[in-house]
Amino acid sequence: MTPPVQRLAPDVLLLTGTAVEALRFAVVVAITARHRNGLRVPPHLAELAAELADSGQSDVKALGDSNTETRHTRWITTEEAAQMIGCSNRQARRLAPQLDGKLAGGRWLLDRDAVLDHIEGRNAA
Repeated sequence: MTPPVQRLAPDVLLLTGTAVEALRFAVVVAITARHRNGLRVPPHLAELAAELADSGQSDVKALGDSNTETRHTRWITTEEAAQMIGCSNRQARRLAPQLDGKLAGGRWLLDRDAVLDHIEGRNAA
């Protein structure tokens, strides 16, 4: 019987059976925690979730799809984000890097959906 985890090369693992199920669980937990804490799901984690979903678990794909790069991004200023969050403009600027904001011409631009996810995560706590 082959073990559930086999190292094929220094950076290549072959997962089977229970190891795949354990990885699915870990990815779902990580994505759920990031949503709950108002953080974006990194593209590589969303991609892993999609690959795991292709191997049979539908709820993993649903969690990973919400932050893929295929969606249209609506950028807002820190002033708009501050009004949405209910904080000062200065605090919104401090949050910008955590919300995957982009510095353009010396001004922070934030993804409106990331701000909404942050608000939702903060309110869920």
